[in-house]
Amino acid sequence: MINLIISLLIGAASWGLSLLIFDSPMSGIIPFIICTLLSMVILNRITSRKVNAIINEGMQMMQNIQSLPSEQARINLCDKCIDTLKKGYAYKNYVFFLKQQLNAQIGSIYYATNRHKEAEPYLANAFVRQAEAVCMYACLLYQKKDYDGMTAQFEKALKFSPKKPMLWNIYAWCLLKSKKRDEAISVLNRCLTANPADKPTMDNLDLLKNSGAMKMRDYYHEQWYQFMLEKPNAMELQKMLLDKHSVVRSR
Repeated sequence: MINLIISLLIGAASWGLSLLIFDSPMSGIIPFIICTLLSMVILNRITSRKVNAIINEGMQMMQNIQSLPSEQARINLCDKCIDTLKKGYAYKNYVFFLKQQLNAQIGSIYYATNRHKEAEPYLANAFVRQAEAVCMYACLLYQKKDYDGMTAQFEKALKFSPKKPMLWNIYAWCLLKSKKRDEAISVLNRCLTANPADKPTMDNLDLLKNSGAMKMRDYYHEQWYQFMLEKPNAMELQKMLLDKHSVVRSR
């Protein structure tokens, strides 16, 4: 990465300067370490400011998306946001995992607007610590009936984000729908190990053990629907739209 290379060069220059002054290779070790680390911090902060400005610009576009009059208008705004986020790729060689982080955000926007074909290459290369994006990719694989791939992606996401009960429950829901009830029960037991007091997980585990269906929309509402595994019914959709319009008016 460019910031790391520049920092190492600055550190090497400080080492060389110390060698000239003190005529001892050992004298340059501490200046090398200090200058390298300090340069890395400063350069990363400069790059982060530039990237955050791009991301904030894109996210601000999305704030009032639900107030737009048509689906096409919302898609056009999402595409404009994506084009803005893609400007961040100019810095991909400066910061570790920046490309993967942008992939996660862009893929999530495509996925949320039901453009799964466009979302797939971005979600497949999303940053592993952005668990929601990785789980979206798992859900996409579930819909393609690639159950082995689905399982691998859920496991990858939850390895780094075990404190997100909703994602465990989505994993279990997909397993249940894949006719793997016992595996779904095992996943929820693992969730309770990481989140012992999570009521939705405890309730869904009881339902699974008693041959019932999991309750996702009752507990997770709009968060559940963003994964595109179920659609809200007419009454829920009306309530969601009213809630969103009331938020817009309050602003």
